[in-house]
Amino acid sequence: MDETSQDRITPTTCIIHATEDQTNQSGEDDAKAPPTSAVNDTDHHQSEVVVQVAPPTSSINKDAEGGAESSTTPTTGFSKFTTHQKVTFLSVVLATIADVTAFALMTPFFPIEAEARGMSAITVGFTFSIFSFTSFVFSPIFGKILPVVGARFMFLAGSFVSGGGCILFGFVDEMPTGLWFTFFCLLLRAVTGIAAAAGMTASSAIIAYTFPDNVGLASSVNEMVAGVGSMIGPAIGGVLYSAGGFKLPFIVLGAVDLAFCGVNYFLMPDHGTKDDKMGSLLQLLRIPAIWVTMICILQGSVAMGFLDPTLSPHLTELGLNINDIGFVFLGFSASYAISSVIFGYLADKTKATRIMLVLGSFGGCIAFLFLGPSPYLNLPFTKPIVLSSLLVGCITFALLIMPSFLDMLNSALWYGVPNDLGLNSMISGLWTGVFSLGSMLGPIIGGTLKQGFGFADATTVLAGSCIFTMLVISLFGVWEYQCGKGKRVPASRLASLQTNSIDEERRPLLDGVNT
Repeated sequence: MDETSQDRITPTTCIIHATEDQTNQSGEDDAKAPPTSAVNDTDHHQSEVVVQVAPPTSSINKDAEGGAESSTTPTTGFSKFTTHQKVTFLSVVLATIADVTAFALMTPFFPIEAEARGMSAITVGFTFSIFSFTSFVFSPIFGKILPVVGARFMFLAGSFVSGGGCILFGFVDEMPTGLWFTFFCLLLRAVTGIAAAAGMTASSAIIAYTFPDNVGLASSVNEMVAGVGSMIGPAIGGVLYSAGGFKLPFIVLGAVDLAFCGVNYFLMPDHGTKDDKMGSLLQLLRIPAIWVTMICILQGSVAMGFLDPTLSPHLTELGLNINDIGFVFLGFSASYAISSVIFGYLADKTKATRIMLVLGSFGGCIAFLFLGPSPYLNLPFTKPIVLSSLLVGCITFALLIMPSFLDMLNSALWYGVPNDLGLNSMISGLWTGVFSLGSMLGPIIGGTLKQGFGFADATTVLAGSCIFTMLVISLFGVWEYQCGKGKRVPASRLASLQTNSIDEERRPLLDGVNT
């Protein structure tokens, strides 16, 4: 169907005359259903029910300027996606793996180089953390302005600055003094954090806008690609550092990032229309469900960041060497990446995001209790217990994080926020910002708790926070279904109400024909 013919389809309005008894009989059920009709009393015995019947829409969102194809023919597999969607996703994936690999390359060798130049351990940690901090600050801002500056421009600008900043970082070893070395390290990491906020916010918004019926799956595959980049980045950085010194990893991977940015300049299509407006951050923050889901995102990202400074020393106590620990981290990332795709697909198919968040919180609690293991369990400290709990943790972290974006989007739509690029960009900015905040706080919380109480007690505290998150999402769900302004109708009940509404609509018309 072309765009012109699609625009000519308008909602059909049916005026149905029903008796007062029929109106009152269905009034109670209508009050429980979403607001899809309006009832206007005309006299004491008769009322008019005005029902707007929406036109049929394709399951694939048609981009106004990108030329996306739409189809009403059911298809299966990868072929159901349009060329516009495939090209868009390929472009996002290329940028994601290039950017994340460049961000992660310095992990194995930078602390050694920095301490050799007089940088304290605290400053080294802050150099890593400032990346997440600037991403946390700027992600909501970029989500706000994305419809104005354009999703494509922000996407390409983020990748370009990331690649350029990576190359420039390779030359900080030319600084004459330790003070200048520290200053430019912090400055460039902050700039690349801002670039990451722009790139990730634009990528998530583009995915949500381009794949309206497959947000969870598309986002999870992109998250898996990011996981691959975080795995291979330190490995490639370490190899290049050993081969050519400090500059070589930054120059090579920065150049690759810029090359992919050049490819995406010709590959990434436009998204949105000239009429797109900025989303309202305050409108989203007035929705209680948004806050509850952000708690889940924060819990998941803090839990993952908690393990960065604490897990390696804990595993050495089990007798694992450096190579063994490296394989454990590799398995951790691989399990999380695979689980993310599975749970993203399930979130799209079942729409049971709240249940998935509750299960993810509960699973995180179990994983942290056995990872220590907690002193309250009186379990032996053995490899099978620790490694199996770590595997459970990888899976449940994905279960806690991946459905959150789709849940935020569904909650906003439920409260009547228009589903456009402005909404997608605002949710993308919020999600990226909260996740970045957790990534910054996680290592700080982990190091502080481990130093003060030991690893076993520290994991017990994290298990308690997971239980708290589970209780919050569960109690909120009860409130939302029973008492809250955003009360939801169960899917089975909603289908029944829609069926009854159609029957009630047909009966008076048929009666009029028969008489």
